[in-house]
Amino acid sequence: MQRDTLIAIGSGLGSAVLFLLVLSGNPVALLLSYFGHLPLFLTGLWQGPKRLLVAAFAACSALVLLGGLLPFTVFMVVFAGPAMLLTRMALVVRKDQNGNLAFIPSGVVVSAMAVMVATVMIIITGTLTAEGLDIQEFVSQFLSQIYSEMGVPMTSDVQGLIGMFKIYFPAIAAVSWLLMLFANATIAQAILVRAGKNLRPTPKMATFALPGWSLFAFAVAGFTVGFADGSLAYVARNVAVVLAVPFLFQGLALVHGQAARWPQKRMILTVFYIVAVLSSWSFVAITGLGIVEHLIRLRGKEPMTRSNEEDR
Repeated sequence: MQRDTLIAIGSGLGSAVLFLLVLSGNPVALLLSYFGHLPLFLTGLWQGPKRLLVAAFAACSALVLLGGLLPFTVFMVVFAGPAMLLTRMALVVRKDQNGNLAFIPSGVVVSAMAVMVATVMIIITGTLTAEGLDIQEFVSQFLSQIYSEMGVPMTSDVQGLIGMFKIYFPAIAAVSWLLMLFANATIAQAILVRAGKNLRPTPKMATFALPGWSLFAFAVAGFTVGFADGSLAYVARNVAVVLAVPFLFQGLALVHGQAARWPQKRMILTVFYIVAVLSSWSFVAITGLGIVEHLIRLRGKEPMTRSNEEDR
């Protein structure tokens, strides 16, 4: 018991250190800070939510002593809070449709986390707007100043990039946060599986499926964009982008299911991800594919796997 508590405290302090690396300004340190969730997920997915709470308390206590309430608040909102919520949902056991005990499906967890991130984004953007800050103008001026200091000429391409960022900056920040959250949880789960310390089995990508309400939430945001204007339309547009992320995973699940039907599935998936990373528009297409899959179930009731073998 004492050993587990010390490990949890150590992981919490490690997460706090990774979080504070942002202040160093070093590019390598900044990259490492993206893995601030990892120690928390390692604790939560190994020792459970109670030990994760100990880790979070240790991290928050250290941050209050070192920097006061601001770093504590940011850490709670960006790192500890989401990690505790995701871990808690991932480890909940309930009865499935057949009456058997099973963990909550990963599609439900992903959709719920997307709604959580969208809610935080609404609160932050709403608060800033209420304080009189024009987010689009602020982002435009900030990026223009950065490019100017770097000596980058303000060509039409650069202006177009700034225009895109100012329109979708809240969504870009929120989606990056959400994807890093899932990436850290996935890495932690892989480490624990290899060590034989995982509390739940790794979900199979080919069986990933979203709950019905995920499309309803996305549709509400899209409907608001079409009929609202001003600040409401701006927030709704960015919320719609965040709520589209689960459908990206749904599209990837369809690709994994199709690839698993072939003996060369690993090579197919490797080529697919290389092409996807090289073309940013491919993720839009995959998200659209995920929406179509959600509507008409292209995979049917069973995942499309070779010899009925599920693919991760």
